[in-house]
Amino acid sequence: MMRISRRKADLAGLAGLAALLFAVLPVAAASPAHAVPMFAYGHVYNGDSPRCLDSGTTTGALLFNCSTSTSQHWAYSYRNNTIGGNSPAGCLDDGAGLNGSRVFLTACTGSLSQKWYGDPNGSSFTNAASGRCLDADLGTIGGQGTIVQVWNCWGNSNQVWWFEFVSP
Repeated sequence: MMRISRRKADLAGLAGLAALLFAVLPVAAASPAHAVPMFAYGHVYNGDSPRCLDSGTTTGALLFNCSTSTSQHWAYSYRNNTIGGNSPAGCLDDGAGLNGSRVFLTACTGSLSQKWYGDPNGSSFTNAASGRCLDADLGTIGGQGTIVQVWNCWGNSNQVWWFEFVSP
């Protein structure tokens, strides 16, 4: 009788150990070094300008001196590949998708013109619909109100963007 009880105890101990391992393994597999960030947020900076991406105009997104304005608060969703803004609330859209087309905030619809692929830690953002990059216009980049548009991707610093905060 004692053998059966001991065997049951050993099996119960092994079952407990197995349960513990299965509970810990998913956490170990999703360690911060390998986890995909959920979102990036805050100011969005351009590689060729000291200014921040701003949505506070009716003519489209522009670069203005960085401030605490809600029109300069952005969020990038890895789930939807959207760049969302607060003023007005919506998603950054590539407009007509042609070289020089202004980008603007509009209601989020999930359309390809609102999907942007890139790394919020500092890279170009390519639009899914047009295949063009988010671009700070070189003709207006020297001052306030730099035009933000889409243009053929060519890797210059005016097409590099990064978010202030990127979640682990």
